[in-house]
Amino acid sequence: MNALFPISFIDAPEVLETSVTPIPAQGNLPLQIIADSGTRAAYAVDYLDTTGDYIGLYTGASGSEILRCIIGGGVVTRTWVVIAAHSRVSLLSMTASPITNGNITMTLMGMGLP
Repeated sequence: MNALFPISFIDAPEVLETSVTPIPAQGNLPLQIIADSGTRAAYAVDYLDTTGDYIGLYTGASGSEILRCIIGGGVVTRTWVVIAAHSRVSLLSMTASPITNGNITMTLMGMGLP
């Protein structure tokens, strides 16, 4: 059985403080948090969210992002999702309001040997 291991983190400073860098509201372009996820595909996202809001995780070029999963809700958990190697990863609020309170950090998890 293959073990999961970290393959990518949010681009520096690794913890998104939404009071400094808000997550945009629906109707806006998502906020890029990872420019390039690296050479391995991810199969899970481990995250810690203190915003308490629901956040869409998107991949793809700016203006052509595709929703991959919804994270958040003020929890620490793992969400299973496939994110291709070398993906650009972005976040967007799942409501009409931007997210401006709390922090979020995440780790993309790959399978196999590191």
